[in-house]
Amino acid sequence: MNSKELWKERFRHFLKEIRTYGKYVFNDHLKFIFVFIIGAGAYYYQQWLQTLTPAFPISFVMAILLGLVLTTGSIQTLLKEADLVYLLPVEEKLKVYFVKAFQFTFMIQLYIVAMVSAALAPLYFQQTKQSGETYIVIVLAIVLSKGWNLFVTWEKSYMTDNRIHLTDWFVRFVLNFFFVYFLVERASVMYMGAIVMAMVIYLVYLHQKVKGKPLNWEYLIAEEGKKMMLLYRIANMFVDVPALKERVARRKWLDFILQITSDKRPYLFLFLRTFLRSGNYFGLYVRLLTIGGLILYFAPFLYVRLFVGVVFLYLIGYQLLSLWKHHRLKLWLELYPVREEAKMKDFLTLLCTLLCVGGVIFTVLFAFATKDIMMTGLVFLENMLFSVLFVYQYGVKRLKKLSRII
Repeated sequence: MNSKELWKERFRHFLKEIRTYGKYVFNDHLKFIFVFIIGAGAYYYQQWLQTLTPAFPISFVMAILLGLVLTTGSIQTLLKEADLVYLLPVEEKLKVYFVKAFQFTFMIQLYIVAMVSAALAPLYFQQTKQSGETYIVIVLAIVLSKGWNLFVTWEKSYMTDNRIHLTDWFVRFVLNFFFVYFLVERASVMYMGAIVMAMVIYLVYLHQKVKGKPLNWEYLIAEEGKKMMLLYRIANMFVDVPALKERVARRKWLDFILQITSDKRPYLFLFLRTFLRSGNYFGLYVRLLTIGGLILYFAPFLYVRLFVGVVFLYLIGYQLLSLWKHHRLKLWLELYPVREEAKMKDFLTLLCTLLCVGGVIFTVLFAFATKDIMMTGLVFLENMLFSVLFVYQYGVKRLKKLSRII
């Protein structure tokens, strides 16, 4: 067993999948949306900073955000289900493999820490009036804390009791919170020393508790599967992913919606039932509506609220277009005495209805947030017009292109 070569092979395969699906995810349309969101976010972030008072709880906010960043994440092992059979007997020879996995995960987490720290830097400098050297010291301490979190996460992977995982997350978040809080507050050495000592004691305690135990392979493989499924679900919004395991939920409480459809429109019933039962579509729809609604409601500027609805309606519509080819491999659907034009009409009707419902939800949230009747009416017209144009202009062309590919 050459564990170093095994890691190279797994890592090469992982990068190949990232490149393969990444080119579909980061297409020209989404690049434009991302640039727009980042640019608008940076502008209004700067505007928001100017409204802050010295009483703003900078230490508490940074402790919450960085505490979450430090606590989340686990070792990217790149293990597969078959490894439970083939690699379990040679577990003692895989030390180099898991060291490589730890190093790889640490580099990824460094990138995330760097991005969050860079985003919080303007807020820190404005509220604390500290120098850049002080902030660099804070970031370096946070990086060390991230390494501690990964060590604790690895030690925890030896445990078979699932209840320990939730307890561990809570304990680490509390320690990370106070660690960052005392750093930003520039607390005395006594407070910082107490937190560092608690972190060391917790790591030593876990190490002694799992000493001599074998790895919990089921847990490691399950965690790796969750990470890969997240990648596949994102990529599946843009291209077919054979490795994606379809998730279907009964959702009996939504059956009343199916009663609205007519027996004379079988494809409308089929697409609607697929949308309601599939976690990939229904879950995506709910998540984007929730995120867009929260941004729209809590955005401090009117111009942000005017465009948030349209941006998220575009994201919803673009990603729900993949529902069109969901049943492409079911040959029995060809037995339906329904023409292709009627099938497309049913799908477009469903897509337009979903976007219009989303537009209404965004409009209601806009009305509660602004209390401006005239602007609310304008937002409603904007959302409805965009929904119709997206479906019957862009959507029709996109579906014809997908039909030729299929």
